[in-house]
Amino acid sequence: MFNDLRIHLSIIMYMIGCFSIMIYNMFVIYRKRNRAKAMKKNTAGWIKTIHQQLAANNSNICPKHKKHLLKSLIRTGELIAFSHALKFFNRGDSKDLYKAYVRLLAQSTIFQQLALVYKKKKNAERAYFAYFISIHPLVVKSEDIICKNTTDTMVSFTKNADIYCRVNVLKALCKLGDLHGLVSVLQLYSNKAAFIHHKLLAEDLYNFAGDKDKLALKLWENYKLWSNNILLGVITFITIFSDMFKTAFLPVLQNQYASIDIRIALIHYYKKYIYEPALPIMLEYLTQTKSYELAIAAATTLSAYPGRPTTNALTSALESENWYVRYSAVSSLVELDAYPMGVSLQGVRPDMFINNAQSRDSNVQQMIEYKLDHANEKYVNASEVII
Repeated sequence: MFNDLRIHLSIIMYMIGCFSIMIYNMFVIYRKRNRAKAMKKNTAGWIKTIHQQLAANNSNICPKHKKHLLKSLIRTGELIAFSHALKFFNRGDSKDLYKAYVRLLAQSTIFQQLALVYKKKKNAERAYFAYFISIHPLVVKSEDIICKNTTDTMVSFTKNADIYCRVNVLKALCKLGDLHGLVSVLQLYSNKAAFIHHKLLAEDLYNFAGDKDKLALKLWENYKLWSNNILLGVITFITIFSDMFKTAFLPVLQNQYASIDIRIALIHYYKKYIYEPALPIMLEYLTQTKSYELAIAAATTLSAYPGRPTTNALTSALESENWYVRYSAVSSLVELDAYPMGVSLQGVRPDMFINNAQSRDSNVQQMIEYKLDHANEKYVNASEVII
């Protein structure tokens, strides 16, 4: 009987638990729906308010409107609704109204004052303010003049900031084109060893609204100050668009004490932007046995440097102990030498290496044959399209 009672109590507790979860979910759904309705209503209110401002005065912010902005936008929920309203104007035929309104905001000190308020708020609220600035960058600049007070305040957002705040501040400064503020933030991140993925950093730097060449020169000028992760992002950013750093990068590529990741990034740079003085260094890295990562990167990049020294070095790399080095060497050999109609511009075909490659890997021959067949198949398909 005692066991039956225990079973009944367990069932009752289980049903109470299920019922509680159901009630909680219903409450969450109800609250979410109400928040969505409230946000829609607030957005509509802001759209109406912006229309009234533009209708009343197209040259200056009305004192009443300015007071309303300063009073309302200190709350993050209102700032989100305001952002939705701006997005409503920034599309289709309303873009002229959007530009007119943000020009008015740029001429005022509203967002300078708001930045000081959000500076004292929690990380999540600071992060959203920075995100707002990144998607509406015109609100804090007048024509080409950056509002220095606002950007300096945003730099201070990064004190004890989490990853979301750091990333959004970086995005905002890039969209504003503030070179001084951007360098200051990167120095803070580097000094604190704050992590930001180098690909995200490179993407944000590429979206810099100012002079990218000037930014690249300034960042590389201080390359010794950056942490490895930030330096990797800077090199990735420069690789995207600039061939002006061929000479500047070479000493770092030669530096045996530089990080392996940094040297690999530089090797990839020299694949995109051909620079013959870099060839001897890459041929040397191809023979690396302590760091196969460098050898793999060099083997891949050498496909952009045709010539007898490259061919000989890649052929020797087929003897490497590392499978990825051998695979990259085969890929580069085929890319260099598998030409239409069997014509070799270097006088040597990769399939001539098959019988000579006494590799530790018995599959090197199949690897070369597969790459050649794949290259020939591509050529045949391309020929059929042309015909």
